[in-house]
Order: sequence, then structure tokens, then C-alpha cells
Amino acid sequence: MPVRLKKKNIILVAVVVLFVLLICVKINAFKGSTSNRVLENVREFSSSVTTVDSVDMSDPFWSQLIREKKITNKAGTAICVEKRNYAFIKTMKCATQTLVQMFRRFGYRRHLNFVLPRQNRIYLGWPFILESQDFRASSKPFNALVDHSVYNETAFEKVMPNDTLYFTVIREPWSHFKSSFNYFNVANISKVPDGPDRMTDYLNNIEKYDQFYRSEEASSTRFCIPNGFSVTKNLMSHCLGMPLGFPSGRENITSDAQKVKEYIEFVDKKFALVMMMEYFHESLVLLKRLMCWSLEDILYHTSNVGDYSSKFRKPDPKSHAIFKQWSHVDFTLYDHFNHTFWSKVRDQGDDFFPEVAVYNSLHLRVTNFCSSEEFKTASMTIKATDYHREIVVDKDYCLLLGIDLMMMLKIRTDYQEDYNANDAIPVQNKRGC
Repeated sequence: MPVRLKKKNIILVAVVVLFVLLICVKINAFKGSTSNRVLENVREFSSSVTTVDSVDMSDPFWSQLIREKKITNKAGTAICVEKRNYAFIKTMKCATQTLVQMFRRFGYRRHLNFVLPRQNRIYLGWPFILESQDFRASSKPFNALVDHSVYNETAFEKVMPNDTLYFTVIREPWSHFKSSFNYFNVANISKVPDGPDRMTDYLNNIEKYDQFYRSEEASSTRFCIPNGFSVTKNLMSHCLGMPLGFPSGRENITSDAQKVKEYIEFVDKKFALVMMMEYFHESLVLLKRLMCWSLEDILYHTSNVGDYSSKFRKPDPKSHAIFKQWSHVDFTLYDHFNHTFWSKVRDQGDDFFPEVAVYNSLHLRVTNFCSSEEFKTASMTIKATDYHREIVVDKDYCLLLGIDLMMMLKIRTDYQEDYNANDAIPVQNKRGC
């Protein structure tokens, strides 16, 4: 008699197989890697909580799942309930993959419902504005959106709850340019001649090379970048939804200083926090306080870090001036939020930097433990302090820090919702990756 497996059972088997593969990959990733920055989690349970009905014991990380519907934490001197509805605008090349893994882990442990890219895609329509065809429909309200998308107030309000808090991160523009120039393979795709300083050559002929990079002729060599889109000109501002002329026919306010200023002020009002990559841990502690999360929740594993020859190169005055004129909107954006960021820090009180110092220590201890051979067979207990409760770090804890959970989230929603027919509808080719 033939055995017939139900679809849910097939998915369950797939989860188990995927988990075994992930463990093999991650053990190798952590092994002997002292440069890997794997951060720890802290289990902070409230003394009086309501819980979900059950924890799925078939989940590969069931021991790390959280049943509590409400968790009370300390934010500065205040006691509050953690917030669970959030949207993170993933600006390109600003340590965003590291942050996304942190946001996914927070939601995965609590069974939050994520806005997820359709099929095998990795973007939510980026670099186009979010549309319904870009994400999986769900029978439940969404809690979190963290994958690549372009912020648009109208589009996001249709998807996310009214109490959603919005976050993003930006980076000093010259440093951002160097990273983008390397990551998007700009010199090769733009056909900058080989030489000792292709970046300077590119900047000296930036309009010519950018035009070719964006052209149909170069489209077969670009990955996930549509025709007409520049990866070196005001990229951060575009991700935050500023109308800069893409796609064709959209308003372009690049040359209108007043409109640029007004849009930046609009972002300032809509976003709970714009983090600064250069002050990463200070940004995370601010995020933790705004969301009423624990230090456990903001621990991370560094991922997708570029290594290229110009990474630490300081610009010569001419090159910097050329790029500042070319991408002047991003410079204005950065200057504004660099100022408001430190204003938020000053408002935190005298206990802010001591908490950052505690966080730095936690980061180092967990990084060292999870990068050693010891984590595979032992656990580490970190005693409670005024800023966190006792933390137990073991193998599952370390593995969960480093795994990209997008596929796990998709498998979970497939299992819980028994396949979403909307996911089978084709996505227009224009919609990026």
C-alpha cells in the first residue's frame, strides 16, 4: 500500500533537512573565526506574562523560541513592554544585512508575521516602490518588514499596523560610495580602463561612466539593477523614498534644495530612529530603548562585510569634491541625521554610555565564545548586571545568531498557512531580484 505524505509533513521533513544543512554550514563558519562578530542573546522573561498556545517542538530552534505574548524590559530608568511591530528600511551597503539578521531573529523567536518577498526573490520590489505583487499575502496582520524596499508612506501604511515604528541606518557618504563602487562592480561594468586608480578615473568621468552603467548595453552584466538606476548617486536618499527621478517619469527634486530639506524633515518625523553606521553600538542601544527590547535582542553576527583595496583610503580633495557635488543629496541627508542622532543620545541621560559599555563587553564575550571550538560542546553563563539578566549561550544560541532566517521564515509561513496561492502568481520582471 503506497504511503501518502500530507503537504505539511513534507514541509516538516524539509525543515529538518534544512536545519541539518544549516548546522553543518554554520559550524564551519564559526570555527576558528576570531574576526566573526557573533553577538549573544539574553533571555529576559517578565514575571507576569501571557503566552501563546504552544511552541512548535518540530522547529529546529524550538529551544530558543519565546512563548510570552508580552515581555517587560527596562529602557533607561523606565519599565515598559517590548514593541513588536516594526519596519526597517534596508539602505544598501550600510551594515543592513547584519541588522536584518538581528531583526529577523527577534521576530522568528516570537512567531511574528513578516512581509516576505515572493517566490525565491530577495527584494520587496527594490529599487521600485513596494507593490502588492512584491510580497506574499497573509491571512494574518503583518508585524515586521525588513527586506530591501523603498520607503513610501502610502504603500507601507497599507501593509503595516498603525503602531509600527520605522527605522533605518545611513553611512558617511564617501565611505558609502567606496563600498557601493566595490559591491556593485562599478568599474568593470562601466568599462573603466584598467589602471592603478580606477576609482579616481571613474570620478573624473562620472557622468560618462554612470550613463553606461545604467544603459541597456550593460544590463546583462548587472545583478538586480534595472536600466536607468544609478548605484553611486544619492543611493541612500532613494532607499528612503525621496523622489529623485527613478523610475522614469517620477518627480526629480535633486536640484531643489528646499524640497530636499522638506523631504528629509518628513523622514525625520516618520522614523523613530535613523541609525549611524559609524556609531553602530550606540545606535543599537538607542534602538533597544526605543523598542523596549533587551540587550539580548540587539546582539548580532556581522555578515556581508566587503574587503577591498580602497576600503580605508582617504579621498583626495578633488575626488571628494566631485563626489560631493554628484551625490550632494546624500551628504545633506547624512549631515541632518548625524545632528539629530546625537541630540537623541543627549536625551538618554547619564546611564546611556555605561549601558553601551556593558553591551560592548557582552559583544566581545559572545563573539569569542561562538567563534571558538568550545561552543559546540559547552555553554557559557554570563551573570546578570544592572543592564541585563543572566544569559546562557550554547550551540543553538550561537547558530541562531549567524543563520540567515529568510528561508526558515518562508517555510514556517508555508507550514502555518498551508501554502499561499498568491505566491504562484508571476512577478513582473521589472521588479528587481
